[in-house]
Amino acid sequence: MNHFFQVFSKTLGFLLAILFLIVLISFFLFFFGENKQKYFTYLDGSKDSSEIIAILNLNGPIISEPPNFNNYNIFQNLEVIYPSLIREYLKELEQKKAKGLIISINSPGGGVSATQKIYKLIKDFKEKNNIPIFFHTKDMLASGSYWVALSGDKIFADYGSIIGSIGVRGPNWLYYNSPTLLSEGLFGKSVESQNGIKLFSNTAGMHKDIFNPFRKPTKEELNKLQIMVDDIYNHFVNLVSINRKIEKNIITNEIGAMVFNSKRAKLNYLIDDEKNIDEIIELISKKLKLENKKILINNYGDKYNLFNLNFINFFDNKINNKDLKIIINKKLCNNYYNEFSSISLNYISINC
Repeated sequence: MNHFFQVFSKTLGFLLAILFLIVLISFFLFFFGENKQKYFTYLDGSKDSSEIIAILNLNGPIISEPPNFNNYNIFQNLEVIYPSLIREYLKELEQKKAKGLIISINSPGGGVSATQKIYKLIKDFKEKNNIPIFFHTKDMLASGSYWVALSGDKIFADYGSIIGSIGVRGPNWLYYNSPTLLSEGLFGKSVESQNGIKLFSNTAGMHKDIFNPFRKPTKEELNKLQIMVDDIYNHFVNLVSINRKIEKNIITNEIGAMVFNSKRAKLNYLIDDEKNIDEIIELISKKLKLENKKILINNYGDKYNLFNLNFINFFDNKINNKDLKIIINKKLCNNYYNEFSSISLNYISINC
């Protein structure tokens, strides 16, 4: 009997030691493995090379951060751009010691705060790691996305792309002139004329009820809001002027907030040239004098493009809770209606 327990104890100890070793190795590889890949995967070139050129694809509107509802990330299946995601991308590229970066972006813009954060993240990354960053678009580089592209060294576009819209839009102030009935349904607000309505609200502080839709804005309020929009616009113009070496008066008086095709954008010095992604890879390789390059690309997965997406139909298939779908839709709309942004809702199909 004693012999049995001795053999059993030794066997059990041996198995536990093996299990502990496996757990220890797994832990080490997970936290310290140099070859751990989270976002970027091999695309082309020499797999064993350390001369890495990364292609970062970014698509969709620029938002602050993706909201969660009941632990459901509403943007997990959508193509959107936000600062914390960019931070994670850049962190991995820094670990991989990328020699050059190509950011291919397709976006109509977005919130000003998120745009500036992303601009600074990329600018700081470029200066810290001393690597060239070339921006590229195959479809649209407008407003906030163009603002972001100013953080790089050069900007290129596929033939026929849309570039520009150097402008800022402030929050909307909707005013209902003598309404009698306000209806707020799934597809937006409507005003009808049956039975009177009264608004009661308690506020303290001048202009605290700003954007109240049941009173007209005062001239002073409109002027102050315009000053805020102008401040952001002037900052945008300064960035374009400094990074693209264009006189401010040309930006404000000639270029304005218009959009241009790639040919006209080049003539207005908004981009450096018309080039596709393969040509840009060769260009940055020559600049870096790489003889044995390896191309990495971020794995974006199967995500829905926001430009062609009907939100309600999409969420009908993803979420069963009707009230939650309405909340999500309003949250998406409020991202653009109620903040300073550089996006036009005409570019995306949201039922706001």
